[in-house]
Amino acid sequence: MTGLRALVAALVVTVAAACAPASSGSERAGRWRAEASWPFSLAVRGRDTVVAEGGNRVVALDTVTGRERWRADVAHVTHYEPAIDGETVLVSAADRFVAFERASGSRRWEASVGEHAGGGVLTRAGSDAVAVVTTERGGVRALDGRTGQVRWSVQVPGEIWAAPAAHAGAGVGAVLWAGDEQRLRVFDLATGAVRWEKTVAPGASAPIIQNGIVVLGEGDGNYTARVVARDLASGAERWSVPAPASFESGVTPGTADGDVAVCDHFGTVTVVDGRSGAARWQTALGVPILDTRVVVTRHAVVLRTHGGKIVVLDRASGRVVRRLDPAGFPVGFGVAERRLVFAVRLARPDRVESETLP
Repeated sequence: MTGLRALVAALVVTVAAACAPASSGSERAGRWRAEASWPFSLAVRGRDTVVAEGGNRVVALDTVTGRERWRADVAHVTHYEPAIDGETVLVSAADRFVAFERASGSRRWEASVGEHAGGGVLTRAGSDAVAVVTTERGGVRALDGRTGQVRWSVQVPGEIWAAPAAHAGAGVGAVLWAGDEQRLRVFDLATGAVRWEKTVAPGASAPIIQNGIVVLGEGDGNYTARVVARDLASGAERWSVPAPASFESGVTPGTADGDVAVCDHFGTVTVVDGRSGAARWQTALGVPILDTRVVVTRHAVVLRTHGGKIVVLDRASGRVVRRLDPAGFPVGFGVAERRLVFAVRLARPDRVESETLP
């Protein structure tokens, strides 16, 4: 009987280990996996990773452990990246935006925009929390961050495919739209009033705002391209750095500590000192880049290729540190807590995964 009890005990331990969540065995190494059902998009901020999935679901995971924090039902989520700030998670879905309490996942509000929802950004206008949201047919609205009520609404004469930008300290937002020509508009966050608007080359990236400038990549589609900074107050050009090819509206540049990183659609990454306009380095990856957020950390620049790889470059030198093949298509990624987190579709199984960042 003693031998039988020992055998049973060993079997119990083995079964328990086999049934443990995928994230538990390797948390100390910074690695975990959590299954996801046909993920559409992902966003990471601090300890929160939020993934929009098929099956009308939004799930929040702990960035460090992969443990589920909450889940909520949202019909027809889009591929646009969720927005996260200190208190709120904002999700784009069909013809509306849905806001959740970041800590609990409780639904705060839902606001219809009457047409296909685009991207959004959470920011502040003075002391008030606002969500600046767009539609693909050219709608731009500011919604009250607590109630979802419309504070102002404007319509641009074109389509919006690029993510909007906002800077609470400067009190402005920026949006790129395309009609007969492509234009960059900088507007007042409190009222929606146009501060200035400029025509830009048709092959342009999404804009970002930092340190008194708005920056984007733009090109003519015929190998004349550049990374351009314009004065946030006046729209006057501050500096530009040549790039070998044009950009895509699905590419959102990254910024950290004054540096700006952007990638053209043929895969050349350019990092520029945003203060002086001096190019730090350019690295040609030799692969198409059509839709990615470029993430800049203390030591790395991270992006996603059209072929489904996640590329990590050394921030100081531009050297490629890693090309990660997730054995599926990464629909989104983020970096926080010294971890690279990504959601993968067309995989076996579809999943959210974390690895330590090199």
